[in-house]
Amino acid sequence: MTVRKTWIIAILILILGGFAYVYISGLKKSPKRKAKSQTVVAPYLLVKNADLPLIVEGSGQLIAKNRIEIFAEVNGVLQKTQKDFRAGTHFRKGELMISIDATEHRANLYAQRSEFQNLITSLLPDMKMEFPEETEKWENYLNSITVEKNLPPIPETNSKKEKFFVTGRKVYSTFYGIKNLEARLDKYLIRAPFTGIVTQSNINPGGLVRTGQKIGVFSNTDLFELELSVKASDASFIKVKDKAIIISADGNQQWTGIVSRINAAIDINTQTVSIFIETKGDGLREGMFPKARIESGVHENVYEIPRNLLTENEYIFSIANDSTLVRTQIHPVRFLEKSVIVKDLPNLTKILGRNIPGAFSGMKVIPSPMDQN
Repeated sequence: MTVRKTWIIAILILILGGFAYVYISGLKKSPKRKAKSQTVVAPYLLVKNADLPLIVEGSGQLIAKNRIEIFAEVNGVLQKTQKDFRAGTHFRKGELMISIDATEHRANLYAQRSEFQNLITSLLPDMKMEFPEETEKWENYLNSITVEKNLPPIPETNSKKEKFFVTGRKVYSTFYGIKNLEARLDKYLIRAPFTGIVTQSNINPGGLVRTGQKIGVFSNTDLFELELSVKASDASFIKVKDKAIIISADGNQQWTGIVSRINAAIDINTQTVSIFIETKGDGLREGMFPKARIESGVHENVYEIPRNLLTENEYIFSIANDSTLVRTQIHPVRFLEKSVIVKDLPNLTKILGRNIPGAFSGMKVIPSPMDQN
């Protein structure tokens, strides 16, 4: 009897334990939670196509358009002139800038002219016998020769026989040899090719000047050129005679200019094209690094959007009428530093105004207009 009671009690305990387990398990179940909504607020820009000015910006070094480096073509000691050839000295066109001592060369030239006189004098007796009708012409030429002055042109011959006769006496070869010395004498004096100012000087009076030595730099400060390096894609929009605004580095001064030249070649290393702007005005100085804005027409019926809205450089998200995102391809006209100009976007299209993490085509959003002022 005792064993039987024990089994009955054990079975009851097991049954009660099962009911208790089921009850306690039901208490541990978490209450069902409502799924979070995936709808997010989407600020948007409203497309309003318009004509935008085509502006290319850049900066570069300002240089004088008329600028020459002066090199010596002869040897000699630099002589003192009325104005010293030093940086900052102003010279008018044709004014003497540099004088190199030519005493030795001049003496040699005078000796050669005197020898030429003797040559013509020795020619006259034979000329009277061979060509009596031409004698007076050559006598007049001999009388016109002055040792201290440049030789006058040789008289024209009236026949081949006369020409061969004169040539055989080495008249022509001697004449042109002297002309060469006369041309070289002119190189001892250097005159200003235009009105300007010395911007660099490498010599001092009394110093020895050697052939090929750089003497200095002379510039016309009335007219300047600004060289800009612009992207090859932007260069295609620019034309010669386009207007430009030159802005000083501090932004306090402005000048106007025009595009004077466009390099046809693209720099291999930078993939840029050199654009040259001609300008003038008070306050401009050679060596300045101003900025420039070139106005080259307009982009018609386009819209400008921030570059950070692009995906894969050719797509944006627009918002459809049912408030879902649509991946839309754009047609870029020109990429700027922080924006891109596009065309063919329909007016009043709503485009996503900021990036939404995890955005995808078909995503439900709550459109919210952005301030576009």
